[in-house]
Amino acid sequence: MTTLIQRCKQKVILESAANEANEDLLPTPPEARNWTWWNYSSLWAGQAFDANWWNVGSSFVSVGLTVTQTVAPVLIGSALLGVAAVLNASFGAHYHVGFPAMIRPTFGVSGSKWFVGMRGLVGIVWYAIQIFYAAQMMNIIFICIFGHKYKDWNPACLLMLEPTRKLFWLFPRSHFRRIAFFSMFVWSTTLGQSDPKGFKGFNILQAKPISGSALGWAIMSSINSVLATTAPMITNQSDVSRYAKNPKQAGWPQGFTIFTTKSTMAFLSIVSTASLQSRYGGVAKWNIWDQLDLLLTEDWSAKTRFGCFVIALGVFYSVMVTNIYCNSIPFGADIAAICPKYFNIVRGQVVIALISLPVLPWQILDNAQDFLTFLGSYTFLMGALLGCQWGDFILRKGNYHVPSMYDYAKDCIYMYSSKGYNWRGFASWFVSFCVIFPGLVAAYIPDKMSIGAQRIYSMGWIISVPLSMLCYYIINKLSPVPILPAEHEGAPEAEKWFGMSTLHGIFPGDSIIGWDTASNDGFSVSEDDEAKDLTTFLVTLG
Repeated sequence: MTTLIQRCKQKVILESAANEANEDLLPTPPEARNWTWWNYSSLWAGQAFDANWWNVGSSFVSVGLTVTQTVAPVLIGSALLGVAAVLNASFGAHYHVGFPAMIRPTFGVSGSKWFVGMRGLVGIVWYAIQIFYAAQMMNIIFICIFGHKYKDWNPACLLMLEPTRKLFWLFPRSHFRRIAFFSMFVWSTTLGQSDPKGFKGFNILQAKPISGSALGWAIMSSINSVLATTAPMITNQSDVSRYAKNPKQAGWPQGFTIFTTKSTMAFLSIVSTASLQSRYGGVAKWNIWDQLDLLLTEDWSAKTRFGCFVIALGVFYSVMVTNIYCNSIPFGADIAAICPKYFNIVRGQVVIALISLPVLPWQILDNAQDFLTFLGSYTFLMGALLGCQWGDFILRKGNYHVPSMYDYAKDCIYMYSSKGYNWRGFASWFVSFCVIFPGLVAAYIPDKMSIGAQRIYSMGWIISVPLSMLCYYIINKLSPVPILPAEHEGAPEAEKWFGMSTLHGIFPGDSIIGWDTASNDGFSVSEDDEAKDLTTFLVTLG
């Protein structure tokens, strides 16, 4: 029996696993660094045209804001998202490692696994939510084909696996989903403007429009919700920016794309929701499947059924693609970091598909307010983590030693202690979490908490990021840590911003312990780009 168990164990151990790492955790090899600004911009544009982002924008109308009152939170939130995404992409773009390895300098090579696991848990919930979205779209598709007897049927959705390095092939195909959402916008606004009783206008749809300080805090809460809906993607940035051809490719073009596409998508959904409410009355339908169902209920004609079918199919496709790079691949990277001997990214994708089945996300999506409350909740956790990482980045001037991220020796600079925990990172995260935790409690039991606690919740991400960053900076100034290993102490690269980036974080002669070769053995960025360009040229000639 023991022999059988050992044989089975050997079968599941990855051949590439060594020294608590596997090929998915190692730095991206030069030949795989082929993403350009176009790929990143396409990725974010595709992520903006998604059911979740549509629901966020339209939910603002459902909770009491008028169309004009949503302008400020959408623009401010989208601008902050663009800046945050560019800043967090710099880690992977310069050092070619994913999130699980990139936070090891901040929390320790072992301590980082707690935060990797935390992100994985968030990914499980979001994976289940996206699958629920896809199931609702399949409901609409089957209603359009077979009639209303399929109205309450939630079919199982497909498991989609996509190798990370080939993910960019999905981007050109994302035009279909943009057409679907834009068609929904044109259809809804046309119905609103052509109402036989006359268009009621956008600002009178709320019986008692919010004003005064209540309006200010509602806008602040909406900004937090805008940030919350993309907080996982901001945290995940290193998982995709590691494939950048050079750091500039993962720079400001994607930030501008985030601002423009997310603002545009939010306004499309907001205007569509208000137009349908103006035409048909009642409570605003804040999610797209209820909006499509409303159209079918009001007009069961062949052209309406065909239109809803095409839109639902496009949205279904967008949800499944979004689930790959927002949840499935990041979870695969997370579990590969926690159990590198047994899991790589593809195995992790299978795991999340299975363990997300018991999650019941429809309680979260019961109404617009519950949905926005959920969005704001986990930003308390992820925002504090992001602030610690940025504080570490400032202290080190963006300089990291990549081989030390995979070194579990007691004298490794990222071990910090015998157990591999950096107490500075944990203390900073905990301080930030404790300050904003009353706001989290107030979101779910407001009657038991003061108005001050409720307002803390409205600023969760905005408070947690700078607070944890400041705490991390101060603690490390009082208790400093080495920037480079002792054998490289005093190297001029550590004295200037991104000095180590010119070497890809690896000095000549360095290697990752347990592996025969490093991803890039101390070549400069310019030399690496020249080598890749030459390879591309030779392949073209061949």
